Amino acid sequence: MSTVLKRFSLVGVAALLAVSAVGCGTGPAKAGSAAIVGGQAINLETVQDRTVTVLKKEPAAKQMQDQGKLDQVSRLVLADEITHKIAEHAAQRENITVDETKVYDAVQEKGGPEAAAKQSEQDSTTIYRRQRDVLVMGELARRNLSTLEVVIDFFQVKDPKEAKEKAAEVAADSSKMSRFVQEAPRTTGGQQASATNQKVRVTENPSLVHTMLWGVKPGTVVAFPADEQQSSWMVALVKERNKVSPVPGEDDLTERIDPRLLAAFGLRIAQYLAADLSIEVNPRYGVWDPTDATVVAVSGERAGFVGVTAAKNKS
Repeated sequence: MSTVLKRFSLVGVAALLAVSAVGCGTGPAKAGSAAIVGGQAINLETVQDRTVTVLKKEPAAKQMQDQGKLDQVSRLVLADEITHKIAEHAAQRENITVDETKVYDAVQEKGGPEAAAKQSEQDSTTIYRRQRDVLVMGELARRNLSTLEVVIDFFQVKDPKEAKEKAAEVAADSSKMSRFVQEAPRTTGGQQASATNQKVRVTENPSLVHTMLWGVKPGTVVAFPADEQQSSWMVALVKERNKVSPVPGEDDLTERIDPRLLAAFGLRIAQYLAADLSIEVNPRYGVWDPTDATVVAVSGERAGFVGVTAAKNKS
């Protein structure tokens, strides 16, 4: 959970430069591409040039290079490029336009482009694009925070390996969900940590604000840490996604929530809007991890599980 928040402290707040390692392999469908998002290529040269820029400006990145971990920086840059494509697609679908004055002012509030980009994968030119994406995600969050409801079957377990394995089983055969719900262990307070047809709104479940529950279509199974300590994992089958009326008193909710949380929630809405876009990463970098919106070396390093059920795939 905290990894997502750190990854998306998008307004010049320090981003972590530790993701995972670049291996070797052939590229995706289009030669010279680091990744392809919905048929649009992200050029290898773009990722390489940005990586060099980060190495020049960030001592932590240079240290990682000296330790033979240059690939970790490259993957963080590539994840940023992919996320931009997702934000761009969402903005187009929702007809969101950004006031460039607000982009400029937000960067200036952080001390200007160089200061705003410090200790992150951004630089003095990309920071404006990043801030533009932040504003898009903020608008997506505002449009959905009080009105989005998902209906889920879910259960919780303590072991992440068990959570991912059972999520994969449900994705292959959704009928297994009811058994897993019934078999779910009880909490320390004796309560059943599972339910069917549970209606969930982020305003009533703020701890779930940045999870994949809001970023997938009905018919999708997700598994993710249910708390920041990762002491419990949730496996959920998203069954419905509904627009509901806001509860009285929630009108100004977006003004009272940490902007970073809004950006994290907005990212999930953007991922939902871009759910039909295929994301193909060049194997030399690894694979896309939607749970943390980043790139990891191999699928086994993904922070959670996201999979469409077999029945949904057939429809």
